[in-house]
Amino acid sequence: MRQDHPSTHLRSQLGRLPDAERRVAEVLLSGAGVAIHESVGQLAARARASPATVVRLSRRLGYEGFAALKIAIAQEAGSASQFGHPRSAVDSSSAVYLVVMDAEAQSIRRAAQSIDAAAFARSQTAIADAGEVLFTGVGGSAALATLAAFRFSALGVRASAMPDALSQHLRAGTLGPEDACVAISHTGESRDTIEAVTTAGRTGATTIGITSFAGSPLTEAVDVALVCADVQDAGARELFANPIALVSVLGALHAGVAVLRPASAAPGDAARLIASHQY
Repeated sequence: MRQDHPSTHLRSQLGRLPDAERRVAEVLLSGAGVAIHESVGQLAARARASPATVVRLSRRLGYEGFAALKIAIAQEAGSASQFGHPRSAVDSSSAVYLVVMDAEAQSIRRAAQSIDAAAFARSQTAIADAGEVLFTGVGGSAALATLAAFRFSALGVRASAMPDALSQHLRAGTLGPEDACVAISHTGESRDTIEAVTTAGRTGATTIGITSFAGSPLTEAVDVALVCADVQDAGARELFANPIALVSVLGALHAGVAVLRPASAAPGDAARLIASHQY
């Protein structure tokens, strides 16, 4: 049964756990502060277990998955901020907007350093050459997928984003080898997103993952992974993840695709259409 103190529950269950789950539990107990900064794949590797084992242990403790367990661990440690902004903003003598916006600028700079140039170039080309591009994401990432589809459509790219996980999954199944699917997930652990992009991969579409965590299930499921590995408040990332770095990566892809696409009237037509909807 789920408890408010996961470490206490872990210790009480330790002697009754299967070997692989016990190794995961021991790793969690030896350094919960480290575990809340890890993906399910990274924790599994440290425990010499599989990601499925980590999920099984999480559910044994009464949580829906590892993401929910990490929230509980962070809350138990008193480290969870519910809004993803830097804690220093609360105590700083500077204006909050200066502290937060400076932290976000630093986040983007650090994330840019973690992007693999070859992976970015491959993603840029795949989107520019695709017959159709499907952007997928759930939760907070759903809004990013919608924004990306809007912006790439203005370049003349045949881009779409579906409103719910089931629609995304169904649409992914209609893609073909000439198409691309871009999956967005901050943690890289969103099951619906991973299932949709996996389906797209089976159709032969080029699959691209944009996430903050290397070694996450999403990076294992796609052809190309763009990992922007900086977070401002890792202890709170499952609650209200700050999407600033992911938005910036999508913006960089948009600029890169604009360079590669042949000259067309699409951007100008889009600008006029957008302007026609303004007062």
